[in-house]
Amino acid sequence: MMLSVFLRHQWMAFRRRSSAGNSMAMHIILGIFYFLIFAEIAGLGILLPFILPELAPGKDPAIVFCSYIIYYFLIGLLVRLQFQELPSLSIQPYLALNIRRKRLLRFLNVRSLLHIINVLPFFVFIPFTIVIFVPQYGLVSSGCFLIALFALVASNHFLNMYVKRKSVSNSRWFFVLLLLIVLLKSLDYFKFLPIEKISAEVFIYLLEHPLHCIFFVAAAWLIFLLHNNYLRSHLYIEELLPEGKIKTANTFSLLNRFGDTGEMIALDLKLIVRNKRPRNLIICSAVILFYGLLFYPQYLHTGNYSMLFLFALLITGLFVSNYGQFLFAWQSSHFDGMMSYNFNVQQYIRSKFLLLSTVCSLQFIFAGLYGFMDWILLPIQLAAFLYSIGVNTFLVIYAATFNYKYLDLGKTGRMNFQGVGAIHWLQSLFISLGPALLFFLLQKFAGLWFAILLICCLGIAGLLFNQKIIGWLAAQFMLRKYKMLEGFRQR
Repeated sequence: MMLSVFLRHQWMAFRRRSSAGNSMAMHIILGIFYFLIFAEIAGLGILLPFILPELAPGKDPAIVFCSYIIYYFLIGLLVRLQFQELPSLSIQPYLALNIRRKRLLRFLNVRSLLHIINVLPFFVFIPFTIVIFVPQYGLVSSGCFLIALFALVASNHFLNMYVKRKSVSNSRWFFVLLLLIVLLKSLDYFKFLPIEKISAEVFIYLLEHPLHCIFFVAAAWLIFLLHNNYLRSHLYIEELLPEGKIKTANTFSLLNRFGDTGEMIALDLKLIVRNKRPRNLIICSAVILFYGLLFYPQYLHTGNYSMLFLFALLITGLFVSNYGQFLFAWQSSHFDGMMSYNFNVQQYIRSKFLLLSTVCSLQFIFAGLYGFMDWILLPIQLAAFLYSIGVNTFLVIYAATFNYKYLDLGKTGRMNFQGVGAIHWLQSLFISLGPALLFFLLQKFAGLWFAILLICCLGIAGLLFNQKIIGWLAAQFMLRKYKMLEGFRQR
């Protein structure tokens, strides 16, 4: 009874907000978007039995499916750590009322379960189970198999909630889990530990002995109790919100020795570290480094060097595109104050160039490990890297001078499209697909090594003439400075 009252209050709070009309319209649009996603994923669940034999010819689709379940749930936990929010604020008005904590806990747990990440597995597992497992193993075994999978979903959910409430920094756990996934995949890839085979054997055994699903249910129940007991003893608003914990400020004082340029770079780094939306771009740039494990083997096998170059461009230069398109808008909240100081505009533009180039260089260094997969990836990644820092950095700085939209850094970076327009999507496509198309044409008509050499030369030319290009960009910035100031004031 009390649970339904809490849920009704949530709906009334949403409906009575001053921005309810805009929020409702946005939720309708997102609802249509989610429906299309659900339909596509359900279609994938139905078509997966027919796709798997093509991807893994000669193998049983059931075994192939079961072999990747472990990665599905590990990646699912990774996604939850990054995108699933804690519904803590929803109980703040009730903490001072005479309401039993047991009821508040029940509401928090049910409220947290109502998330798209918990719903998506139904649209994959159920269709696949009906098409593949029911004919092979029967209705009872398949039903118990689904119960085990949904118990794993619940385990992921409450484990994520527990880790987020216990940890001051979610990013640390994110990278630990990311390294664990890469380690397991590497052990399997180099034949040290057959992770996929173990996963397949465990879940096929579960299909053959369906009553063992009770162990998965018990594990989910234990994780729920762990989370619930922690929540029961910390049911205070200052402890429910991780943002309320004391954080140590990063000053990046080491950069001060590089003069005004170093101080400007430190200002950008502080902005990235202290705000969710730009910080998410750093995390996304780190995650994209592992895309090579998924796509490089496929295109190396087919000899499609143009696609290898495209993914090398993404792996080494994604931060340039994502952060660069809002290069000046990131500082829109204090842009008026910045422009009132007497500073060298060329140094300001140079600091932006050095920031983009430094992050791109770090991505290139880590991506160099793919040379163990195939040495041909090294010159391709070198060409992509040089093009990113020698051409794309200047292109995004120039394009950023046309961005006059204010960005609210106080808002979360998840599903936040504030300040994003059609021009930003076109810009991202241009700086990635443009050089990839050029590489394709050069390779087709002049050969692979000529394409690599010419792309490298374009990047080196940009670096050699960087002072003149930065001077020109500073002039472009001054031409549109007052338009940016006027636009950033529109909040």
